[in-house]
Amino acid sequence: MQAQNSEEILDLREVADWLKVKPRQVVRLGVPQLDLGRKTKRYFAKDVLAWLEAKRVEARARRQIR
Repeated sequence: MQAQNSEEILDLREVADWLKVKPRQVVRLGVPQLDLGRKTKRYFAKDVLAWLEAKRVEARARRQIR
């Protein structure tokens, strides 16, 4: 699964499928979410993409320090 556009709203399972991880790992990783209630979390594709890019930049910076 891959987000069709950056304005798409995804649920936990869709984000997990997209990232190829288990749903619980999405929560553990701290992927930005919109909290709509106790059990209702949604994810904007653009926020997930920005989070992924930040993680990639962070990893690149760590490699350069070593």
